[in-house]
Amino acid sequence: MQAPGWSCSGDQTGPNHVYAGLQNGMLLVFDTRQTKGPLHSLSGLSTNPVHTIHSVVDDSGSMKIISASSIGPCIWDVDGTETRPNLLTGTENQGVCISLACAAPSSDLIVASFRPRVEFSGDGSASQMGISQSPTLSGSGKLGCHALLRRTSSTSFVKEQICNGNVSELRMSKSAIIPCSGAGQHLFAYGDESLRGVRTWRLPSFQPCTDLRPHRQPILDLRFAESSTGEKYLGCLSEEKLQVFRIRS
Repeated sequence: MQAPGWSCSGDQTGPNHVYAGLQNGMLLVFDTRQTKGPLHSLSGLSTNPVHTIHSVVDDSGSMKIISASSIGPCIWDVDGTETRPNLLTGTENQGVCISLACAAPSSDLIVASFRPRVEFSGDGSASQMGISQSPTLSGSGKLGCHALLRRTSSTSFVKEQICNGNVSELRMSKSAIIPCSGAGQHLFAYGDESLRGVRTWRLPSFQPCTDLRPHRQPILDLRFAESSTGEKYLGCLSEEKLQVFRIRS
């Protein structure tokens, strides 16, 4: 690979394709049936690391990649002729994108998480504007936000709701969207810095739901999984321990 890998995803439509996001902002497409090199090497909109990748299927049945780097979430048409992604509208001025959760496989709902962007003056020090826009929560990260995006077409999304939350100052955090019983019912889960545990909200309202048992250290990773028999699980990892919760809905 041309640069270190930061993220990867399998293909929702079959077992053969694997996607990798690189430190230099590129997306590589691999076929496990021939591993000599990538099938495609696609350039991103920036040279910032691609920290999250989701393989999704749109309402027309076409496969898309939704990724995130610090500039925001992007959508890639890996089945078509476009070689560069499109930045999802409505997220341009939210700050630094540090996490992206997707309601797979359809990706009709997306939650992108942001921390404030610090502006620097010419002498390298943080400007007053940057400081005022980036309030520090002592020992608890920074006050950021989570933005809910809803699909309106195969490649378009609209921003619906914003929710404030305590986000990491340094890490590209992980988050998850959890489908619940009932049409269109979902939960959003995120490793909250002040809680040092997982906080959940109901979507699309961002109504607070449940705070899961906290850790002594910040949450480093968060994953949702569903078994072949329909059982749903949420796992979270810190330097201290791994927790797995069974979701009853």
